[in-house]
Amino acid sequence: MRFLRMNSKDPALLTTGNPAKRIAVFALPLFAGELVGLVYTMTDAFVVGRWLGINGLAAVGVASSIVHFIFGCIIGLTGGFSVITAQRVGSGDDEGIRRSVAAGLALSLFASIVLTALCLPLARPLLSLMRTPAELMEGALAYVLVRALGIAALVFCHEISGIIYAGGDSFSPLILHTVGIVVNIVLDILFVVVFSWGIIGAAAATVLAEVVVLVLSVCFIVRRYRRFLPRKEDWAAGRREWGAHLSLGFAMALQRCIVEAGNILVQTAINGFGALTIAAISAAQRVRALNMMPLFVVSRAVTTYTAQNYGAGKIDRVYKGLIQACITSFCLGVFMAALNQFTGAPIVSLFLRDSPQAVALATRYILVTGYTVFILGIMLAFRSTLQGLGMRRAPILCSVMETVMSVFAAFVLIPRFGFIGVCLVNPLSWLASGIPLYIAFGILRKKLGEG
Repeated sequence: MRFLRMNSKDPALLTTGNPAKRIAVFALPLFAGELVGLVYTMTDAFVVGRWLGINGLAAVGVASSIVHFIFGCIIGLTGGFSVITAQRVGSGDDEGIRRSVAAGLALSLFASIVLTALCLPLARPLLSLMRTPAELMEGALAYVLVRALGIAALVFCHEISGIIYAGGDSFSPLILHTVGIVVNIVLDILFVVVFSWGIIGAAAATVLAEVVVLVLSVCFIVRRYRRFLPRKEDWAAGRREWGAHLSLGFAMALQRCIVEAGNILVQTAINGFGALTIAAISAAQRVRALNMMPLFVVSRAVTTYTAQNYGAGKIDRVYKGLIQACITSFCLGVFMAALNQFTGAPIVSLFLRDSPQAVALATRYILVTGYTVFILGIMLAFRSTLQGLGMRRAPILCSVMETVMSVFAAFVLIPRFGFIGVCLVNPLSWLASGIPLYIAFGILRKKLGEG
């Protein structure tokens, strides 16, 4: 509790001291939160795979492409809002912080209404366009529709967490996130195993857990971050304030949506292989998430670190932080790749009951993506730095390049090379998406140096 209070009173935590140490200290609670989240996804896959079988796991895998598209849009949108909040925290502008929070909350409400209104009627047509096998259609549709009912809770959970992160506190969201995961796991077991509600039960458990986290988050921010809360005049900050937040939030949301659209195309190609391959990929992606988790955690820390230091006018610390983040990401990627060699097959075997063929496919996918994941880590470090600086175009181009490779995979690689083409999608996408980031950063550094 002492640490929690210290963080809430020290918003400039990332603007002093050794960059690598500050990033690591900020990232550790994020890592713990992601680890807890991974335990949930593993438990969820285990429950669905063991009690609902291959078709149940495959249906959730198909539905997850649409859910991740929505999820990516929400993360990008609220992440853009929090970058502006973090920049103002770094500059010590209390009035600006309140206006930023007001704009973010108002835009989050608008986004919740729009996303829910779009998702409910479009779920079935999208699943049909994705060539979802007939035996998986109803289960996948039920999962998407139930999750869509919880969009508003998910949006505000991320918006409030973003406000807390912007203040330099990564520990408190960990506690809130952990509580939500525990609730989710308990409800998962209760709804699926005890009540036998099937896929609907798995989706409902997640939605209810998100509502619990939202209630706790509101209570926390009112108690600990009262000075961040908008006053009456802050809600009428004007079109310019809303425009700045919407511009950056939309740019980051577009970036995520472009990537997820590419993933939907790849999933569409995978759906042509049938339920067994779909289930194998769905299980393997749980292990892939384990590989990528520490890299995404470092990148999230780098975004807040960069935003605060840029707001404080400490551009030299931004450069040092990027270099150290790249070295850290490379080392983490190599370590996770080596770990796959021993843990990949045993983990996917937990989800794929009595299916050695599916286990073999999943293991091959894990090894190919695992040994190239360091490319992702370096790319994420550059992308997060540019996002923290408030840049929009380069991260969007990054996403466009990633999607171009996904389209190439969906229409060329996978049809021509089959399953090995599926395995190559991620490495090629990571490689291509880094190109505009490295060029943009070089140009930006030259401009800042001349300035």
